[in-house]
Amino acid sequence: MGLFFSLFFESLSCFFYGAVCTAFIMATLFFLLKNLSNGVYRSISFYITGVILAILLTVNMTIIIGAVSVKNQTESMRLWLTQQMDGVEGFADLQSSQLVGEELNENFPLLECFFNLYDMSGNTMEDLPQAFYETINSEANKIILNKSLWSVGFIIAAVLVALYFTKEDVGKGNRRVRKAATSRYKNIDDF
Repeated sequence: MGLFFSLFFESLSCFFYGAVCTAFIMATLFFLLKNLSNGVYRSISFYITGVILAILLTVNMTIIIGAVSVKNQTESMRLWLTQQMDGVEGFADLQSSQLVGEELNENFPLLECFFNLYDMSGNTMEDLPQAFYETINSEANKIILNKSLWSVGFIIAAVLVALYFTKEDVGKGNRRVRKAATSRYKNIDDF
């Protein structure tokens, strides 16, 4: 039961910090667009795009925060694994490295959210803690980079969509005003 609460509170913490990062990014985007574009923040497309962007960014930021949290625990994982592997000799195969990985997942529950298949075959048992350390760090870096790039892509796409539909809305509004102004005086006797 303690494992469940540990994972639950760690995940809740990652979600909270991901939501805070998202709120900061959304506020920054709002003020930038408000100051750089005339009236973009008053359009419906801006708010619809903003809600969709907030959801996507919250998911990505939560994953990024979780991967950073796992990276922060890798040194502890390496030390724990070094203590567990003390005195064990031989070479690791797929089955033994998977068993060691499952032990890591039990003791560091957030790790299981990102990694659950381990193949460290070919390493000696003495080198296994360092191999796990390097692999987990490398994969966490890839996750962070991947989600960061997706987040930047989502932000750029959302800004472009909001600006595009806002210009269309403003253009339609100006045509209506001109049409109403020119259609008012159809006959010369109306003056």
